[in-house]
Amino acid sequence: MSQLRKKQKAQRRELIEVAAKNLFVEKGFELASVEEIADLAMVSPATIYNYYGTKDELLLAIVARGEVGVVQKDREFTKRAATEDPVDLLIEVIMSNIHDTISAITRELWGNVIAYVATTSDETVAPRYLETIAGGLGHTILHVLEAYQVNGKILSTVDLDFLSQFLTRNERIQFLNFIYLREMSITELGEAVRKDVTFVLTPLLTKQNS
Repeated sequence: MSQLRKKQKAQRRELIEVAAKNLFVEKGFELASVEEIADLAMVSPATIYNYYGTKDELLLAIVARGEVGVVQKDREFTKRAATEDPVDLLIEVIMSNIHDTISAITRELWGNVIAYVATTSDETVAPRYLETIAGGLGHTILHVLEAYQVNGKILSTVDLDFLSQFLTRNERIQFLNFIYLREMSITELGEAVRKDVTFVLTPLLTKQNS
């Protein structure tokens, strides 16, 4: 495929995903049809089925857009580890990802995402979903932790792979609490993340961080 065709395909995908998100928010996931999304995106329904297969897979593609930001900021966050407090920076990494995720898809639509992943008979969906929502964040957390360990701010005995996976899983649990507990505010979610990261990370820091 030529570079021009790749660019055109990417542009069509973006138009489709923006149109779908807007229609899902306006009408609800169940009531929004592929035909209506196609009309809004100015493509044929066949194009949507060709790109995504199903409306549920289109919803997962919208979820994936919310995870791009943390990957793009990976280098910036890692560089800042040279001068910034480990706890504060890790909290910022996590909350940056949460804000990106929420901007990509509403709480209500997250219910549809979780229902699809939990009930589909396609065994490939759950692993792809988990990699989508945790892969980029996990890698960025790992890179920041590695920078702190190289700088002597995290104990050399700490298993950073395990720690990054633990922090990522914990963030996803807190995020699901936010989705399910409608009375929970984004401020309260941030406070919960701060509490968790402080509790987990503080004992692993060297004395120069005291």
